[in-house]
Amino acid sequence: MPIAIIENSLPFGSLLLFIILFAGVVRNPNVPYFVRFNGCQSLLLDIALILFSYLLRIFPVAELGLFLFILTLAIFIFCLIQCISGIEPEIPLISKSARMQIY
Repeated sequence: MPIAIIENSLPFGSLLLFIILFAGVVRNPNVPYFVRFNGCQSLLLDIALILFSYLLRIFPVAELGLFLFILTLAIFIFCLIQCISGIEPEIPLISKSARMQIY
């Protein structure tokens, strides 16, 4: 929970955690590839969720919010199962962008 404390106590805590994760994990060649790839995917998924949440604020459609929640849960479960199996989770558009950021 220290991450949640940092994120909620600082005015730009989310941005600070984003920069730390990107610079400290994704761009660090000493960190194993699998960790860097999954960290980059999580950052890209977070950006996508932020964009969709802004879209939902502009166009408040309850069904779209429920669909987004179910989609996010399904992606989380899929990625969790793939990572436990030792396989890179292949999410359309996100995985390709993550590989481009790592190399």
